[in-house]
Amino acid sequence: MKQFKKIFFTFLILLPIFIYPQVGGKYYFERKDSIKVTQNGDELQFPWVGGLNSIQVSKIDLNNDAHEDLFVFDRTGNTILTFVWNASDNQWDYAPEYEDQFPKLEYWALLRDYNCDGKKDIFAYVSGGIGVWKNISTNGELEFEYISDPYVFSSLFGGTVANLYVSKVDIPDINDIDGDGDLDVLTFSILGDRLEYHQNMSVELGYGCDSIKYEVANLCWGHFLETGVSTNTCILFDTCGTNVANPKGLKHAGSTVLSLDLNNDGVKDLLLGDVSFNNIVALYNDNKGVNMNTSIIAQDTAFPDGTLPVDIYTFPASFNEDVDNDGIKDLVFSPNNANGTENHNSAWFYKNYGTNSDPVFAHIQKDWLQDEMIEVGRNAYPVLFDYNNDGLLDLFVGNFGYFGTGFTNNYLSKISLYENTGSLSEPHFTFVTDDFANISSLGFPQGIIPTFGDIDGDGDIDMIIGDYYGRLHVFTNSSSSITSMNLSLTTTNLLDDNGATIDVGYSAKPILYDIDKDGKLDLIIGEENGNLNYYQNMGTVSSPNFRLQSETFGGVDVSEWWTTVGNSTPFLFENDVNETQLFVGSQNGNIIHFTGLDGNLGGNFTQWDTLARNVHAGTNASPTFGDLNNDGIVDLIVGNERGGVSIFFGTLDTSSDIEKIEENLEIRLFPNPTNGVLNIATEFVFETYAIYDCFGKLIKNGNYALQIDLSNFENGIYLIQLASKNQTVVKKIIKYDQ
Repeated sequence: MKQFKKIFFTFLILLPIFIYPQVGGKYYFERKDSIKVTQNGDELQFPWVGGLNSIQVSKIDLNNDAHEDLFVFDRTGNTILTFVWNASDNQWDYAPEYEDQFPKLEYWALLRDYNCDGKKDIFAYVSGGIGVWKNISTNGELEFEYISDPYVFSSLFGGTVANLYVSKVDIPDINDIDGDGDLDVLTFSILGDRLEYHQNMSVELGYGCDSIKYEVANLCWGHFLETGVSTNTCILFDTCGTNVANPKGLKHAGSTVLSLDLNNDGVKDLLLGDVSFNNIVALYNDNKGVNMNTSIIAQDTAFPDGTLPVDIYTFPASFNEDVDNDGIKDLVFSPNNANGTENHNSAWFYKNYGTNSDPVFAHIQKDWLQDEMIEVGRNAYPVLFDYNNDGLLDLFVGNFGYFGTGFTNNYLSKISLYENTGSLSEPHFTFVTDDFANISSLGFPQGIIPTFGDIDGDGDIDMIIGDYYGRLHVFTNSSSSITSMNLSLTTTNLLDDNGATIDVGYSAKPILYDIDKDGKLDLIIGEENGNLNYYQNMGTVSSPNFRLQSETFGGVDVSEWWTTVGNSTPFLFENDVNETQLFVGSQNGNIIHFTGLDGNLGGNFTQWDTLARNVHAGTNASPTFGDLNNDGIVDLIVGNERGGVSIFFGTLDTSSDIEKIEENLEIRLFPNPTNGVLNIATEFVFETYAIYDCFGKLIKNGNYALQIDLSNFENGIYLIQLASKNQTVVKKIIKYDQ
């Protein structure tokens, strides 16, 4: 990046202009979490994980070292995060290299060893039920095979067979309830008031524990009723008039279930979370019947006793895992809502000072794992900008807001500042404030997204913020020194050249950039619908006047076909030949690259590619670019819906992992060369395809298809990219009309 160290700025230095080489029109990035971040005097352990909101915790051996590691599934964005245990430092280390080895999962996921081979398998949501992926890892290579085809089934006392229904909003309990060695299921009924017991009959049928053969053994397990209207206190000793004959041991839309022995009597007790409440209810079973048809005889609505009770707004879920690796299972609680709940204190850790069968839980912290990462609540909007003119890019992070019931609309929005205290080649970010320019005191609605530039022509850098309600606000810099900023709010609800309030609908995401190259900063504004708005500066360098030129700028629309929510977040810079490059983040997590802007501001831009390879940061992706390590190649920081940021270094290496993925996948394209229809034969379950010409220009794309018509293509060589959430495969195809 070109650095400017003059005492006075000229009007042309409005924003850092990035000029970096590109490879055939494409940009390649590699995830590296090597940049250190210091906050409140301590170096963060894994700052670039990307935040946590609504987590589910399981253990699994990821690296084949005979020690279980950590699998974290976040309901927000259906995100998988993996950590390995560092025994020498007695801590978790973030290990993103294992995340892509898991299948695409949705809503809830629990790892359990169902076939007693010592390897954790996956139980997770599939449409209206449970799906199972068997762990078939060998030689240290993590691999899973889908086996439930498509559901786990359960028979009603040997009769009718149906899928074992679990709502996507629930979390069931998957545990050995009857003590026979195989995994049973406790889940609330579709009516949501009684707990069903689905007994695994694998052992009883002589299969051992290597099968999943379920039978509805009790429609009212524990003999209790949960009304869930004005209280989550359960009605005990329910008569269960609709139970099965000879019940053995009961599914709820809006509940989380965990079974464990709380009082060392050998019988499973329960921890229940409810969609409408903040607390966890502990239900204590009697010790008769060995979990088959016992009754809940007592309850505690302020669990755990003797320490800070769980109070998570709202809908807490419980997870019983040894998360500090001392050999004793602890408890972690987190909200089971993707949004509208705790988002920065959303991982409550209770250490077990007792034993697994006679636990004693003590509250340790509300931000387990989160305290070691950049975490700004819901949605992170990063901006790289050298605010103190020392030649180093600093990091600003806006957000939708920190959740709190005492805030307006339950959110308090801020901008965090991490100053770059490192060097040109070795950046090091140091936390300065989580409330830059005292934004939180000014009464703005949630969803604060900053952009910087000299908008009044006085030689220093000012700030404009967008808000959730689609409007813009101007902060003027009155600092007498170029090494600091003194911003004050000078314009609320910025007007256009007709005197009307600039309002793009919802979620205004602005960037100041001289798009028409006339020496004045214009405004490009993303929004919730996924399009871009172009406001041209019709004023002067010192007195801007913005005119709406297009609400569909460049024909850009990053929303999916089934929804109007796109959450477009634009970023612009120039490449090494002075061509303007546009990257747009989106709700689905893709970051899309557009070219063809220069001289074509009234036309449609060219989509070159989607940054899918190695750039998996999470939903509502918000990109910012800059050369962080002074190697002349643009780097990328991406914010996401979970309220964190991830970092990807630019690279010229265009080979590596795509070829490695191809080696393990049988993909046949025929006929190839083709003069018309291209057929695809593969077991690779890709979601989308994209075809590029030899210059990297996108020619055609679409969703999963095994036949693609190329009859209107010109003769030549093309690349077809098949992409799933976890893998991207590229193959060469030839179009030739004989």
